[in-house]
Amino acid sequence: MTQDNKLVLIVDDTPTNVGVISGVLKGAYRTKVATNGEKALVLASASEKPDLILLDVMMPGMDGYEVCRRLKANPVTRDIPVIFLTAKTDAIDEENGFEVGAVDYIHKPFSGPIVLARVKTQLALQAALAQAREARNQADELLHALLPKKAADEIRSIGTVIPRRYENVAVLFCDVTNFTSYCDKHEPEDVVSRLDALFVIFERVTARHGLEKIKTIGDGFMAAGGLLQEIHDPIGSAVRCGLEMASTLIDARLGWEVRVGVHAGPVVAGVVGQERYQFDIWGDTVNVASRMSDKATPGRVAVTKDVWEQVSTLFESEPLGDMDVKGKGTIAVFGLRPRMT
Repeated sequence: MTQDNKLVLIVDDTPTNVGVISGVLKGAYRTKVATNGEKALVLASASEKPDLILLDVMMPGMDGYEVCRRLKANPVTRDIPVIFLTAKTDAIDEENGFEVGAVDYIHKPFSGPIVLARVKTQLALQAALAQAREARNQADELLHALLPKKAADEIRSIGTVIPRRYENVAVLFCDVTNFTSYCDKHEPEDVVSRLDALFVIFERVTARHGLEKIKTIGDGFMAAGGLLQEIHDPIGSAVRCGLEMASTLIDARLGWEVRVGVHAGPVVAGVVGQERYQFDIWGDTVNVASRMSDKATPGRVAVTKDVWEQVSTLFESEPLGDMDVKGKGTIAVFGLRPRMT
């Protein structure tokens, strides 16, 4: 029975050597044979690539060093471990072998158990490296699911996200009304599945308008435009995103409505937590955007007068009255809707 069905390519032009090596590996691994360098390169690039190559140095035509050099230069074969098995025993020969990319160098005449042990060690190492790569890929996928892409990339690169201040960021808050009363009357599975379906729609809408999802807070959804990802007209994009969210069809039986508020200005952004990363943004801009969603009406996006003055020519609007905002005093609020064509 072979071990994990691994395939070893033996490259040697001497039939006696091939027979002895094949005998050593028999019962432990499957084998293929190449009697020259050119054939070795072809077999190494085949649909079923070998898991390891045992390579002689002295062969007619292309020698083993050149074969290994070409294997390592080819993206298709460069990750296949190569062990030289050769009668060239000088120290300089061994140095040349490692220099062209071999993982081990065994002298002839060789001991069968030693060859088998070294092959087993290298294949086990390759398996461990593959598992490590897979674990890293899974960790990367999780990071990108939890954080904006640039934040995830920065954590991968330096282990953290450097806190920064960003100017002219459009912050969007989307809130689902009547959600709490719905929770009190329905099964948890029903509540979570329906809210999840709605937020999946919001994530797609957010991406379509060039915004980045920041987080969900209960039944609230927060996104930002012009933060880590540059976009043209962050405010206009955020308002259009909010209008599409506000017009999202929700089953009338749920009794839910969507309220959206947008504000723009400077924010501070960074990551908090160690066991559970949380990318977040802070500042008056965030607080005011949240308050705007409180003032919004169905099918409209609520904005401050300052924001309204910047986009008033792009949307239909109506005054929604004044709102007292802590630290800001009384603020005039406007409701925006798509301009009629």
